[in-house]
Amino acid sequence: MKKFLVLGIGNAQVDILRYLKQSAEFEVHALSNTDQGRGLQYVDRFEIIDITNKQAVLEYAKCHDVDVIYSIGSDVAMPTVAYVSEQLGKPGFVSHEAAMTCNNKNLFRQKLSGCYGAVPFVVAESESDLAKAEQLRFPIIVKPVDSQGQRGVGTASNLEEVAGLYRAAIRHSRSQKVIFEEKIDGEEISVNAYLHNGELAFFLPSGRISWAQFDGGIIHKHYVPSDLSDAAVANVRRLVEETLAALAITDGPAYFQIKMSAETPYLIEVTPRFDGCHMWRLIEHCCGVNLLEAAVEHLTTGVFSPLANDYAVKPACLEFHCQPPGEHFVMPEPSGDVLYEELYYQPGDAVREMNGKMEKCGYKVFFV
Repeated sequence: MKKFLVLGIGNAQVDILRYLKQSAEFEVHALSNTDQGRGLQYVDRFEIIDITNKQAVLEYAKCHDVDVIYSIGSDVAMPTVAYVSEQLGKPGFVSHEAAMTCNNKNLFRQKLSGCYGAVPFVVAESESDLAKAEQLRFPIIVKPVDSQGQRGVGTASNLEEVAGLYRAAIRHSRSQKVIFEEKIDGEEISVNAYLHNGELAFFLPSGRISWAQFDGGIIHKHYVPSDLSDAAVANVRRLVEETLAALAITDGPAYFQIKMSAETPYLIEVTPRFDGCHMWRLIEHCCGVNLLEAAVEHLTTGVFSPLANDYAVKPACLEFHCQPPGEHFVMPEPSGDVLYEELYYQPGDAVREMNGKMEKCGYKVFFV
């Protein structure tokens, strides 16, 4: 049995931990900075270790002779995954450099500044830098350069509002830097992609519906197919291909968040991993393609099984059950149209704070 180490045991990692456990082909190891996570039930061996501590994770992997290290749905895990894989000569999809670039909004904006779909930005390292915001067109998005989960994100309409948002954002930035980006008005979309030898083996734009009352694109629903025209889809594909080439990402999954201004796409986020929204499950139901299975096989055996490229996209939706943090979880009303449903809490459980605004409590997948 191969020893497979997963960083994290939270809701995003439950999918891969469950898959590995049910396959009966792996001894499942996991690390996290807490033992409070639903994924713990699928783990054979667990230790509390900060997954951003690369040396500590490296020592664990060495001590336990781990064969593969991976994570899904976690930006902070990917630099550690790539670093440890490189140090030990284990299989991996992306380089440590690429993982670090994608994990830092300042670095990836700089790296991609010449690419199609780049968004104008400036970076502030102290309150004396706030005037830099005037180099951009308001409104602007203010966010930490290296947080995840939409923490510390806000919209400023003028320079006076920038100061308060900067102070909120800096609290969530490990590097104590904040990025200001021009806010793109338009439809928000996602793209799930999978690469093999530098070529797109899978490419699917999807629509996103965020909670309108909150900044930062806090997700409520994903739906497929997207509402994009053929010309817009071609432009999105160009953005995806140019971005991945610039980052030297050639294999494995990648996830994009994009804003559309008419038919022109603008890159909001990109990460060399599966999203944290279980989109692989929506894709399996609507396209008949199991990206999670493909990724595990690709990573652990080096064999890439070609994905179907003639699939028909059945209209479907992944909707999150959401409540504000601190509330007691209330079971959603039963629905007869559900293809798959999973809840993160039991009735009456306290909803934990993640983004501090509207928290994911579970999700369902259904045809529309």
